[in-house]
Amino acid sequence: MLAAIALPRGASLYAERVAGARSFSVGFWFQIGSRHEEEHERGFAHFSEHLLFKGTATRSALDIARAIDRVGGYLNAFTERDTLCVHCTVPARHWELALELLADLCFSSTFPPEEVEREREVIESEILAARDDPEECVNDLLLEMIWPGDPLARPIAGSEKDIRSADRDQLFAFSRGTLRPERLLVTLAGPEEAAQASARLGRLLDALPEPPVPAKVLPSPVEPHWRGGIRAVPERLSQAYLLVALPWHPPFLDRDYYAMSVLNGAFGESMSSRLFQGLREKEGLCYSVASGFSLSRTEGLWVAQASSSVKSFPELLASLEREIDELSGDRPLTAQEISESLSRLEGGFDLSLDDPEYRMKRLARQALETDQVLDIEETRARIIAVDPEEIAAMTRRVFAAEDRAILAYGRLGAKGERIMAARAGSPAHA
Repeated sequence: MLAAIALPRGASLYAERVAGARSFSVGFWFQIGSRHEEEHERGFAHFSEHLLFKGTATRSALDIARAIDRVGGYLNAFTERDTLCVHCTVPARHWELALELLADLCFSSTFPPEEVEREREVIESEILAARDDPEECVNDLLLEMIWPGDPLARPIAGSEKDIRSADRDQLFAFSRGTLRPERLLVTLAGPEEAAQASARLGRLLDALPEPPVPAKVLPSPVEPHWRGGIRAVPERLSQAYLLVALPWHPPFLDRDYYAMSVLNGAFGESMSSRLFQGLREKEGLCYSVASGFSLSRTEGLWVAQASSSVKSFPELLASLEREIDELSGDRPLTAQEISESLSRLEGGFDLSLDDPEYRMKRLARQALETDQVLDIEETRARIIAVDPEEIAAMTRRVFAAEDRAILAYGRLGAKGERIMAARAGSPAHA
């Protein structure tokens, strides 16, 4: 049972009652991410997210950790390019503790100066660790390539220079100016009645003092300018990483997500997909190959990623591009491929419903990205209603695009570098 409830102070709630569930999951969501930061604020949203856990007006960092650990719960947060979320999952009988903790962290954190300095070191280590991870690096390079100069292309955590220059007072003001009750979306899933949860949330929000700083005016996101092309970045690694990306331009209809889910599932997401069966199982060109997509209000993106030995890289590139060309050309998805992908998507959806955290996040994604939150049966109906005509239209819309982006990173070998250079029309260089 799904309920949509207006909360005090301009906040809103979507609650899904799961009768008989033994756990309760709740998320506090704010539409603030790295794309909303000004030049001198790079990394502030992510840094602020870390500092929410370092003490409030009534709890120390240890108090926060012990409060959740002693009930066997789970407390975490993440920052994305569009969103910051703090979330908690607990045994259902401790649902009030979950609400109280999240409200305390989001609205009463104090950012103690000594904790700011300690966490600065932690985040610098996080940035360095990401730099040592080839998959992190290649994805960051892809965004820089396809959306040059756009805030979407910035690393979410910022750079070491950004983190070293971040001032405690600036971070505190940024947090208080962005994490505000009127910008709060709460989503939750568990056995409790929505009326009980909303009443408790209402009391927590009513008790909050006025924020100490004015609300920060956030820029309205716009569609980033797409730039395709070819780029090779040789690096001393053990293998070559290959990404092929295609743009998916707005406007987006509410059914587009489901059509792309079916299409992508058949083409590259599953073990039985064309990319996995073709490039890995039949040709043996790579250990891993997969595709995925993202969708927001202002942009969509489809990406295929694979990694191979230096010897196999040229053939991997040719085979991956051939599969994309054939999908949008003379070998579209068959009725059987569509039917099996639909069945897989519906089955995976049913399995995920056993996880209250998935349910909680599903509500938020729909609310933030489409303004239309569907209950379980409505969502299942949208999945099974996808038809071959929608798949064909989506294939033409995305996969027939000529302005694709191809990025190779790692140990490409002399032949691989020559191929990439010839494709780009200029010498290959990092």
